[in-house]
Amino acid sequence: MKTKIQSLILLILCLVISSCSSDDDSSSSSDLEGQWFVTSLLVESAFDFNGDGNASRDLFQETSCYDGNFIQFFDDGDVTIVVDFTNIFVDSNNEQDFECQSGLALSSIWTQNGDSVTVENGNEDITGVISGNTLTVTVPDGFEMELYDPAVGHYPAEEDFTIVFTKE
Repeated sequence: MKTKIQSLILLILCLVISSCSSDDDSSSSSDLEGQWFVTSLLVESAFDFNGDGNASRDLFQETSCYDGNFIQFFDDGDVTIVVDFTNIFVDSNNEQDFECQSGLALSSIWTQNGDSVTVENGNEDITGVISGNTLTVTVPDGFEMELYDPAVGHYPAEEDFTIVFTKE
């Protein structure tokens, strides 16, 4: 059975992103400017795509799909988001495999209010929380997949996912 999971960009474009608050309110827009690279992409289910014998919820550790993916904030208020997709294949024996696919690049504008960063996206803006050199974005029910159960066949499932960007 083929289960397609499209991560970050497609979901970011479609959902409001929220995340937990931070105690670090001293961030300024000058701290935000520059490139922030994906350093973690957490989902609810664990996978062992890298074959190390340890299933992990972090697709960044388990695949190479997000290496080099980033958000770049410019001092003029512009922002570029470059994040790829992962297709995950799960068969009826729970055998798992993945395939990296090129994602989308989104250009927009950003604003900052304390530790909260918002990227405009039509009617559903993207919001994350900055703490030091990390930016955390959580998408409730944003990780879409199709699972298989012999009793019911194929069925859709959604999981929360969290992306952590780190400024280099």
